Amino acid sequence: MVSIPNSAAELTAQWFTDALGNGDRCTSVTAEPLGVGVGLVGQLFRVELAWSSGDHPARVVAKLAAAGAESRFVATVLNMYGREAGFYKELSESTPIGHPACYYADFDAETQDTVLVLEDVSARGVQLDQIAGCGLDEAEPALRTLARLHAAWWESPRFDAHPWLLRLVDDPYPFAVQMAFDAGWPVVQDYMADLLTPAVRALGDGYSANVSAIFGALCDGPLTLSHADWRLDNLFFGAGDGDNGEPDVIAVDWQLIDRSVGPRDVAYLVTQSLDLSSTAEYMKALDVYLDALAAAGVRPDREWAVAMYRQATRFGFVYPVVAGGSLTVEDPRHLELCHALTRRCISAMEALDAFDLPL
Repeated sequence: MVSIPNSAAELTAQWFTDALGNGDRCTSVTAEPLGVGVGLVGQLFRVELAWSSGDHPARVVAKLAAAGAESRFVATVLNMYGREAGFYKELSESTPIGHPACYYADFDAETQDTVLVLEDVSARGVQLDQIAGCGLDEAEPALRTLARLHAAWWESPRFDAHPWLLRLVDDPYPFAVQMAFDAGWPVVQDYMADLLTPAVRALGDGYSANVSAIFGALCDGPLTLSHADWRLDNLFFGAGDGDNGEPDVIAVDWQLIDRSVGPRDVAYLVTQSLDLSSTAEYMKALDVYLDALAAAGVRPDREWAVAMYRQATRFGFVYPVVAGGSLTVEDPRHLELCHALTRRCISAMEALDAFDLPL
């Protein structure tokens, strides 16, 4: 039986031999930390491997459970490790968009130990900087790829075979997010005071009481497989060999997948990663997605899609607030990221009149 490693020191040549060798022997391992920073609930390593024989990957990415108790607690409450292991073990083959190949996956629900050995996709695409953001033209391939993901799972009966894949509105998600928002909102009011108009402050002051209703609204309609973290830091834009000659988009980090309405993921990308300048641009982003969805055979009612898009835009405000809960002046990148997310969320809510929506 192959153990689940908890640190880089346990990612030994013997462990890779047992997990991936299939009779061949791993002769050396070199692991270096990867992706340290905001939003990482776990340990991530790029690992160079050498083998005595056979056709085995020479470089992989290993994802382990967090070393710290606080991060592991968050991951446990939200079943983040179970969700990502479930994606690679049960859903990835039925998901027709780019994602890393998975060479090995294991998860212990009792201990919350987890390990994923994944393809290193950094050589296959370019990762844009979420702090810098991008415009709509650069983001269109990501919107069309998202539509293909959603079309493949739109109201799918296959969901019944995966009971662990909960809806966004199901416990414990609303309560956990409510607690995190309550912790982060006072901090954000302090650090982001220059961005907070009276309308934003009023939204924030009442947000926690509306979390369950907002989550419920985003499950009101046809449900699909939501990536739920569809932002630039998790997307690799490949060469122009995808559909219509545009870049393939490879998505990583499937720890937050759930079942919710498709426009929720669209609004997440828009509010967390895009710098748009007019209501027309915000609506064009949705239309790019809907056109691609129609091309894949799914045609939801547009009025419903616009309503869900606006609800999801308001929902997006939770992310900079939760991320801001641990802000300190000692981490300038964290501060810069939260400032960018807050600014983009406010811009989107203003453009789409998303501050006061019926629930």
